[in-house]
Amino acid sequence: MKRHLRLCRWMFAVIAGTLIGNSLAVANADELALRRLLHGPDRCDHVIGLLLRHGVNNDSNPAAAMNAFHPHGPVAIPAAELGDLQLVSITRHADATAGCGPSFDVVIKNCSTRDVCGAHVTLVGLLGRIRPTSPNVTSKLDSIAAGQAIQVTLTLPIESLALGNLNGQAIAMNQVLVVIDSFDQFMESDEANNLRLYDAAEIPLAATAVAETAVAAAPAATEATPQDQASSVNPPAAEPSSPSDSGAGLSSPDLRSAIDQFTGGNTAG
Repeated sequence: MKRHLRLCRWMFAVIAGTLIGNSLAVANADELALRRLLHGPDRCDHVIGLLLRHGVNNDSNPAAAMNAFHPHGPVAIPAAELGDLQLVSITRHADATAGCGPSFDVVIKNCSTRDVCGAHVTLVGLLGRIRPTSPNVTSKLDSIAAGQAIQVTLTLPIESLALGNLNGQAIAMNQVLVVIDSFDQFMESDEANNLRLYDAAEIPLAATAVAETAVAAAPAATEATPQDQASSVNPPAAEPSSPSDSGAGLSSPDLRSAIDQFTGGNTAG
């Protein structure tokens, strides 16, 4: 009986280990293509949870300290040690890449005394109410230095350009929701300012930098005056060395007078 019980326990352990190993293998292989194949487009359920908790376009007055629970009792954390991630600005690109939705440049500032690594920012394109399947894009921020700001470019899926239909014409999104720390990984002194809603038509265009190439002139080259330019374009005609060089033939008055003088001289001689 005891031997049979050991065998059952051993088989249970083997089956449980196999199931755990398979689940870990699937989790490690959860790439973007596989996730979309199994679950469909990227969802924004995590953003909806933050909306229900903090609302949108809200600001809260951070307290001087925040109490955190600890096994040895509550601990007061100063607000300066918590810091805050702040959305500085958002701009959109004038031209969209073929096969993609609109692109946006988001500037995020780290208002804290420590570097923040691994935070996420999410953009959601909206036409009316938000849904778990609303077109969205999430980007992971590798690192934001303390007191510094970084710019990240996010491109929404092409579905954001066809969220509605009006008499056979596709209707694009009319609002953009920006969520910083969208998975709520970091404790901040102000959590409510992480969600901002913008009208798509009111987002300014990103300034395009025009690269100018400077061409260095040769040291011996000098600028030509207008007179020099005119003379180089229309050079003066050289004066003929003799009346016959003018190319006018016997009809030239100078040549005719010279012939008459030569004939008269010979007659007088």
